[in-house]
Amino acid sequence: MIKLFKPLSLSIGLRYTAAQRKNNFISFISFISIGGIALGLTAIIVVLSVMNGFQQGITEVSQSVAYDLKITKRPNSGYFDDWQMMYNRSANHENVVAGAPFTNGEGLMSANGLMRPVRIEGIDPRYQSNVSHIMPSFDALNQTESGIILGKDLAQLLDANIGDYITLVTPEVAENSEAVIPRVKGFTVVDIFSVGMYEYDANTAIIHINEANQIFKVPENEAQGIRLKLHDLNIARATAVDTVDNLADNSVLIYSWVDQFATLANMIETEKRTIFIIMSLIVAVAVFNVVSTLVMVVNDKRSEIAILRTLGLAPKSIMAIFMVQGIVIGFWGVLIGTALGLLISMNVNNLIHWIESLLGYTVFEPSVYPLSHIPTIIRWGDIFMISLMAFLLASLATLYPAWKAAKTQPAEALRYE
Repeated sequence: MIKLFKPLSLSIGLRYTAAQRKNNFISFISFISIGGIALGLTAIIVVLSVMNGFQQGITEVSQSVAYDLKITKRPNSGYFDDWQMMYNRSANHENVVAGAPFTNGEGLMSANGLMRPVRIEGIDPRYQSNVSHIMPSFDALNQTESGIILGKDLAQLLDANIGDYITLVTPEVAENSEAVIPRVKGFTVVDIFSVGMYEYDANTAIIHINEANQIFKVPENEAQGIRLKLHDLNIARATAVDTVDNLADNSVLIYSWVDQFATLANMIETEKRTIFIIMSLIVAVAVFNVVSTLVMVVNDKRSEIAILRTLGLAPKSIMAIFMVQGIVIGFWGVLIGTALGLLISMNVNNLIHWIESLLGYTVFEPSVYPLSHIPTIIRWGDIFMISLMAFLLASLATLYPAWKAAKTQPAEALRYE
């Protein structure tokens, strides 16, 4: 008769899920099970979204300061006397879109009584904008003789502004002896850049390549290396290998941006996997709560199970009743956890700002963390897989209690009723 309006197992299972029980503790444990799944799923979604954001953010910042591909000479092999010819040979690869020469070095910078070790990048303003996006244009270096562009944090550390005069000190080995003497040259600050990575902004200064060649003893019109811009950074290493084969020059070394930041990228990926495993344990604990809840429900409903069995309900239908309960618990846990995880992920920066204003200190210090905010990237494929995994675990957790309910013997269950 009950089959006329809905499947019997589904009808009873839903009724048991929503009904008020004689034992309120069982109802409380049911809510705890839903909350446990929701909490675990929320944590996984938020953490993975933040880790994805950090990975993408650090990769973007790293790519803005690193060379997509860098071509240099082997030690004691000299410099590139015709970098344009070398670039043209490299540009035969379809993934290479632009190139620019560079001459880099290190020194000690002084301004306003303050000193700071710096990394000097000598660039050609005519080509640099094609391979670097830390500034819209580098033309300011052409407008002033001995001009220099400072990183934002470096300028703050030296208390220097545009138009100020600063001094660069570099070591120079005397020609007829092994003595090292300081070489001093003055520059005028013509611009200030910022890429958002403190370590780079606080330690980098950019000058014209002709100035850099004079300071670091590179012959005029030559270059220490060539920076290449790639169309697809994901195949940077493959492009590097192909470029080496095309150049067929044993005196040349080629590095990709992946080589420079490989340790950082691997560390982030390892942390993401580790955190995912740890957070999955929270969901696993919540799933055990589902098992405990259903076992208590089965014990609480033994007499009703016995009556249903005596009315002719098959053991598999009894099993289905309690599987419905577990599936409903898992469904609500996954639904609440997914919604809450997405809500927090989309508003994590507002939450951090609220915590900072409440506690009165900065959670992510710019001098320590290379990003000024918490980037989050929600990958819907990951969300779907995580939610599906949690739901399947919760559903599988119903098998043992449901099997136990199906094994209930009516005569034994009703003996003391």
